[in-house]
Amino acid sequence: MTLLTICQDAAKIIGITAPNAVTASTDTSVIQLEACANQEGRAQVQRYKWEVLIKEGSHTTLAAESQGTMVSIASDFGRFSNNTMWNRTTDRTYYGPITGSEWQRILAVVSGGITNYFRIRGGLLLMHPTPTAGQSVKFEYISKNWVDTSGGSTANADKFSGDSQTTVLEEELVVLGVVWRFLKIKGLPFQQQFMEYQARVEEYSGHDGAKPILRMGGPSRAILALNEPEGNYGL
Repeated sequence: MTLLTICQDAAKIIGITAPNAVTASTDTSVIQLEACANQEGRAQVQRYKWEVLIKEGSHTTLAAESQGTMVSIASDFGRFSNNTMWNRTTDRTYYGPITGSEWQRILAVVSGGITNYFRIRGGLLLMHPTPTAGQSVKFEYISKNWVDTSGGSTANADKFSGDSQTTVLEEELVVLGVVWRFLKIKGLPFQQQFMEYQARVEEYSGHDGAKPILRMGGPSRAILALNEPEGNYGL
């Protein structure tokens, strides 16, 4: 679905006239539909680790605590997928992103060692202990981009800016999100629509992406693997 068809579908559900154009419209309700669509997309990016938004990042280490800004390492960086950073050169993991208090404690009591940590502060990637220059680091992150502006299938923007642009997010959720948000800003009852939206978010998130495996029994025994859901199922 495009921005135009998302707003048209939402308008039909709400019971208002479906627009023929969105970004060029001067109609207050259409402008609000567009704003709701962008608000919903940004909220979904923050709400859950959708598989379609996960990417792999690469970095070549510097011989310094600060490795530069995250946007210089991955221009569409939104946030880390925790515990996915790995030094491919040394074959060792990095723990993080850790909190400010954890970082300060480590700097105070650990001068070196073999355990690697990282922190994001002020948009900078910090590593401890200071790595050797030229090492290859890989990690997974959640992209901030959820809109495809090029007519392909890859998100390259973090907001709609044209009627024909599409989203890589679940389109039904975007439509339902536009509906309850529009009703709310109009001062109309929206609780029922929000509850329907919330139920669909929980359903989609429960089936999205890979699930960690719990292994029961020792290595010499047959392995019984159970899928354990991950992620935030609320809003």
